[in-house]
Amino acid sequence: MIPLCYDECVKIMFGNPKHLKPLTLLLSKTLGVDYEDLEGRISLVPTGSPNDVLGYKKTDRDIVVYIKNEVRDKIIIEVNMSDEYYDAIMNKSLYYLAEVFGTGLEESKKYDNVEPTFLICFNTFYVDNIHKKMFDEYYFRNEEGYILTEKERILNINIVDCYQTWYNGTYKSLTNSYQRDLLLLCAAMYTKKKDEFEKCLSEMSTEIDIKKEMKEVCIRMNEDEELKVRYYDFLEETKALNAAIIRDEKRKARIAGLEEGRQRGRQEGKLESQKEIIQNMYHNNMDINLIKEITKLPIEDIKKIIEDIKE
Repeated sequence: MIPLCYDECVKIMFGNPKHLKPLTLLLSKTLGVDYEDLEGRISLVPTGSPNDVLGYKKTDRDIVVYIKNEVRDKIIIEVNMSDEYYDAIMNKSLYYLAEVFGTGLEESKKYDNVEPTFLICFNTFYVDNIHKKMFDEYYFRNEEGYILTEKERILNINIVDCYQTWYNGTYKSLTNSYQRDLLLLCAAMYTKKKDEFEKCLSEMSTEIDIKKEMKEVCIRMNEDEELKVRYYDFLEETKALNAAIIRDEKRKARIAGLEEGRQRGRQEGKLESQKEIIQNMYHNNMDINLIKEITKLPIEDIKKIIEDIKE
């Protein structure tokens, strides 16, 4: 099956204003609140016009959501499938966060009432390659770790790690029910196998009617021939782009290696010529400090060259 982590599929599953149950489920698990507390309180921000019956929207941002609250929360949902364009993806995500957060500045006369903005990124890579957290939450902090604002935050989720943890069965040790369900939902998003998708959903502690709706949407998506064509075209484009990036990195490394070799050759040639000069100075009984002043070499290097001459 086409995996849900393909951005068009994410928009179809979670970005359809007529079917908000899957989106409500996703937000309840990522925010760690009960489904009932969100039901009927979320609305999608229009970012384009649906161009087919599945509700696919052609837009740069995947999904933008409002949660009705005393101060509304704005949520951006992004799916980042390639692990080859890390810097570009992170820059794009931060731009979207700032863009959506910033729309509240002109609307608010009191800046302390600016709406909180939360970015959820489903990645196929670790943002922090050292600590490698499956669920990695970020705030804006200073060097001492002081949180400058809690109104902008990012949750990066490694959906590949979620899938592998589910597949290995190690997720069962998770005591937090929200994180456990979120892991299962992410594993369902990543898999390309229908039976695995259904198994992930069946293990979630959520209502049967929500699971049923998600299964139905998934079936409709995988019956859509145009969507399949777009998905496989996307895979080919991604594969070609990744190959081009790898070739470019190799080319840069090769050029850097050649330049390093040239510099080393120039340095060695320069040193050889300096050795000849120092040899002539030494045979003419020139003082070592004068040799240092003329050649601009460290005294230790001059002494070593003289020792080599003596040998």
